[in-house]
Amino acid sequence: MKKNKQNLSNGNVTAGLILLAIGVFMILKRLDIFDASWLLSWPVILIIIGVFSLVRHRFNNGFGMFMILFGSFLLIKKENLLPMEFEPYLIPGGLIALGIYFILVRGIGSGKDTWSSESWSLGSGKNKFDDDNDFINAEALFAGVQRRMLSQNFKGGKISAIFGGADIDLSKAELEDGAILNVEVIFGGMKLIIPPHWEIKADVSNIFAGVEDKRAFPPTGEASNKVLRIIGSVTFGGLEIKSY
Repeated sequence: MKKNKQNLSNGNVTAGLILLAIGVFMILKRLDIFDASWLLSWPVILIIIGVFSLVRHRFNNGFGMFMILFGSFLLIKKENLLPMEFEPYLIPGGLIALGIYFILVRGIGSGKDTWSSESWSLGSGKNKFDDDNDFINAEALFAGVQRRMLSQNFKGGKISAIFGGADIDLSKAELEDGAILNVEVIFGGMKLIIPPHWEIKADVSNIFAGVEDKRAFPPTGEASNKVLRIIGSVTFGGLEIKSY
């Protein structure tokens, strides 16, 4: 359990280092030792967060790409790096770049040809049903997704909650060896209900977010051969892991 909490806190260390660097630059500027105002601007900070997120997740992270594009857009406008006649094309160009990224990078990396359970939820409604597939691929965008997995050979998958919420119940599922669950939360929330006898090995980065493990653990000494590895990121949101 201590190892899990250490892994889950990696994102806090990163956020702390970013804030520390910003503070140092501000002090140097006050002392007239170093003046690079643009380095302390919000656009550059957004770009740095985006680059870190992409590298951390091997360039398979939509939030990182979005932050880089958004920060670049703000920086270009702030520093007047483009002629006025090109400004109307910045937002359409950014959307095109983001779309190409999702198609070429995330579409290939997600392995959708092998994931039987795939669902999208867009808008204000709730997408809810039972699922007996071995893989899950659920994305909640400005909406909510609820899924109860009934597979007796669960192998993992990917769950995304972007400006939305995802509730995934695995309490009735049985775990396959080597199962990996990739989670991505951006300005949203996610709740995972895990059987108490499963062991969790989490490597989830959290940036200005909260990751809570509220599981009811079995009595000390009871070994478990059911191990679920959880990877991914939580940014400006929350991930809650529970058991009943």
